Amino acid sequence: MSTPDIIDLAVAIELECAALYEVFGRCFAGRDEVVYFWRIYAEAERYHAASIRIHQAAFSGEQMESLALGVVEAAKVLEEIRGLRVGFERSPPTIGEALRAARQVEESSAELHGRTQFFKLHPHFAELFQKMAEEDRAHRDVLSTAELRFGA
Repeated sequence: MSTPDIIDLAVAIELECAALYEVFGRCFAGRDEVVYFWRIYAEAERYHAASIRIHQAAFSGEQMESLALGVVEAAKVLEEIRGLRVGFERSPPTIGEALRAARQVEESSAELHGRTQFFKLHPHFAELFQKMAEEDRAHRDVLSTAELRFGA
């Protein structure tokens, strides 16, 4: 897989997370605070995708190594998130199920960003994905306390 394919996969993961959170927002349309909560999460994921694309554009002229390590794992994460989204579109979750699924997604994303060599294409990408991993972990922690707030 070439470097642009790796970047495309990273963007796809972020956008699939946003799509999942949008599904959750629609599932709780009668609860404005819960809908707003999921919209914020979806927007954070779209921001991550945009940040990746901005970095890609900014450093497009620089040499980046093509890394195969992590690609299979990233593709697996993408498919897992897509599977969750499709499943919850068919059968809407409870708030507890949605929060647990989102925690799982944020943890997977944080691990992917922070642990693998997948994103060490360029020093600027490494810093970006380290920050994204930190945000994902913070999101995971907020999701843990949201269960109490939303009565899951």
